[in-house]
Amino acid sequence: MSGYSPAMRPGSSLLAVTLAAVAEVGCGHAAPAAEALGPLCGTWEQRDGWVVTETWERVKGGLQGRSTTADPNGKIVELEAMRLTVGPGGSIYHAEPAGGTPTDFTETTDPALVPAADERVWIWVHPTHDFPRRIVYRLAGDRLTATISNPDGDEAQRRGRTWGYRRTGACSG
Repeated sequence: MSGYSPAMRPGSSLLAVTLAAVAEVGCGHAAPAAEALGPLCGTWEQRDGWVVTETWERVKGGLQGRSTTADPNGKIVELEAMRLTVGPGGSIYHAEPAGGTPTDFTETTDPALVPAADERVWIWVHPTHDFPRRIVYRLAGDRLTATISNPDGDEAQRRGRTWGYRRTGACSG
């Protein structure tokens, strides 16, 4: 999350996306619990020539994660450590991109973002971070969509970057 580049590769890591969570197991209206993060646990993968993988494992107080991006030859070109924990005001998305500054994003809600009937949504924000300032995870069945953006930035930052994952591994830990 060291900065925004309009030329980000489609396979680029979620940087420090993977960033704040839900209050009421998926719709964000009640006090969160560590169990609310459970549906994110497991391995998620996007393949488009490049392979982006997010893996989340249960740890005390939340989930520990890792995101890798491998080029078409299988060489890992990006790596990020992540942690989702539950605090008094909601969840915290802690992102540590390789070579970047560790950043915490806090859970929030957005009445304009209404989940579908079979969908869970988590939203994290860091209003003063350069990019991203907002991370949104949408989970429906074995599909996870992660979007990073800056609602106050230029057009490209407002549009942000979205990854479409499919669950490829069960939760461990």
